[in-house]
Amino acid sequence: MKVAVLDLETYWAVGHSLTKMSPIVYCMHPDTEIISCAFKLGSAKTVVLFGERDVQDMCDDVDWSEYMVVGHNLSGFDAMILSWRLGIKPKMWGCTLAMARPIYAKDVGLSLGNLVTHYGLGVKDNAALLATKGKNLCDFTQQELDDMAVYNAADVDQCAQLFLRLIKHTSRDEIHLIDMTIRMLVEPQFDVNMPLLVNTLAEEDVRKRAMLVEAADVMDVFEDDMTDEEAAGEALTVLSSAAKFAKFLQTIGVDVPTKVSSTTGKDIPALAKTDEAFLALQEHDNPLVAAAAAHRLDAKSTILQTRVQSFIDAAKAHPTSKVPIPLKYYGADTTGRWSGWGYNPQNLPRIKGLPSDALRSSLCAPPGYKIVVADLSGIEMRVNHFLWQVPSSMKLFQDDPEKADLYKDFASKMYEVPLDEVTGDQRQVGKAAHLGLGFQAGAETFQKFAKVVGNVELTLEQSLEVVSRWRHDYRQIKTGWNKCRDAIPTIKNGASGGAIDPWGMIIPVPEGLKTPKGMIRYPDLRKEYNEDFERTENVYGHGRSKATIYGGKMVENIVQHLARCVIADNALDVSRRHGLQPALMVHDELVYVVPEDDAAATLDAVQSIMRTPPTWWPELVTWSEGSTAYNYGDAK
Repeated sequence: MKVAVLDLETYWAVGHSLTKMSPIVYCMHPDTEIISCAFKLGSAKTVVLFGERDVQDMCDDVDWSEYMVVGHNLSGFDAMILSWRLGIKPKMWGCTLAMARPIYAKDVGLSLGNLVTHYGLGVKDNAALLATKGKNLCDFTQQELDDMAVYNAADVDQCAQLFLRLIKHTSRDEIHLIDMTIRMLVEPQFDVNMPLLVNTLAEEDVRKRAMLVEAADVMDVFEDDMTDEEAAGEALTVLSSAAKFAKFLQTIGVDVPTKVSSTTGKDIPALAKTDEAFLALQEHDNPLVAAAAAHRLDAKSTILQTRVQSFIDAAKAHPTSKVPIPLKYYGADTTGRWSGWGYNPQNLPRIKGLPSDALRSSLCAPPGYKIVVADLSGIEMRVNHFLWQVPSSMKLFQDDPEKADLYKDFASKMYEVPLDEVTGDQRQVGKAAHLGLGFQAGAETFQKFAKVVGNVELTLEQSLEVVSRWRHDYRQIKTGWNKCRDAIPTIKNGASGGAIDPWGMIIPVPEGLKTPKGMIRYPDLRKEYNEDFERTENVYGHGRSKATIYGGKMVENIVQHLARCVIADNALDVSRRHGLQPALMVHDELVYVVPEDDAAATLDAVQSIMRTPPTWWPELVTWSEGSTAYNYGDAK
């Protein structure tokens, strides 16, 4: 297969750039003029062409089915223009930024400039690009055209050299996964139920307006001569401002909750939607305070409106009005899991009857097709319990991989009752325990987790009892935390050690941890003093990418990495055996759009693969549940 390296330069200006607009909308915006495109086809000399017509003619003259098309950040920009506007359909898509993310995200950085400097491939000079800010191609001087040609060609030549360096560290499977990720974006398979989105947005606007009018009355800012619109606007002003909301609380004799500023060290109002003291105001004895706090939280939450509008904008931008699926390959750069960007399609609410469910339900199969959804049941929990060889858990899954109920099993032990007498509330505690305690959470953290995630109210004493019992019953996992803790000095000292886990799969090496499918990297692992918590911690990475590591966190990294490898292998197997590309991938879920008559057979085929242990860990017991439907919201 030949490799073609491409790089586009487009019109940009204040307010019209990738930093100000959604890349999906930017790429298809009528003001986004194609200024130039540099082409390096195989080993041929790089060619730079200016203007969309000449670029299009070049694209039309190439048989792209012979090429893997590569670019830097192609997965987040160039691929959309190349596919949607220029009609390129290559044999494979590639992206050097995506290839670099597993290796350099935490230290070197992912910009082309940083990476070519790291490899000694030259220096990236942006002067020519900066000089064209706000200029259409017709505004370029001859000197600017000459400078842009040199700049554009240099980008492609450096990217081509970078690709040759990175391909040595990127397996064939991962190359296919990058291609798969880009295809979900540029070859979307979902139709969109536009009326549902438009109506949901309108209904949410009406609901928010009614809420603000009610808030105006609650907070006594509704004067007799005010219209509802004016009252709503006044209420929004108070609810959106921490200072004004604090003043409102003071006027009704309520103490304003405070917290210590991480920057100044002084007390400031604790009125953010993540502040526990503020959230507690929603249960205040004074119903006026409780209502006002709830209204402030609602007023500040615009995520549903924003995401619905983003769905609408993306579907309108796509040439055939389908919904692109923007995923970031190796978005979780330590573990390798995908993450969403834009409107984050990996995290669509699934609550029937609520407006937020419109996001899932708006993703529809085209006429004559159905959506097939299959997910790995409790994959991270299974990986954690098998990784450390917890005997009771392994037997439970081995005896009945489909119906094994680890939540009820722990509740039975915790409350000392037979399995068939475990109540719903007791099982909910067991569920919260398994979901919240696998990675070394303490009693206080688990108390909060159980309330937020499991809607389980525990006293601190009860929480401590649950934590103690869970650690006793699954002490092999606790041993795993300690094994990982003990491996940190080995990695920090640039040495290698014996396997951490009893299977012999996870090996400490100077770069981090070697796994059956790759690496978990901890670049520049070192000790640092944390002034906020007044303690010394193990950290790795730098700047915004700096992260803390300890035994339980390392176990979480390993578990998420291995679980990611399982679902990635499943996607590759489905592609190779059945020729299907996923329409969407979530952490534990694969989604396909197939002809209606093939839906049932496809579900069976996908689930057969997902229920088969990975070749690199045949002892792991996996299971899958799934369904077919005409829209994503009705699936599963």
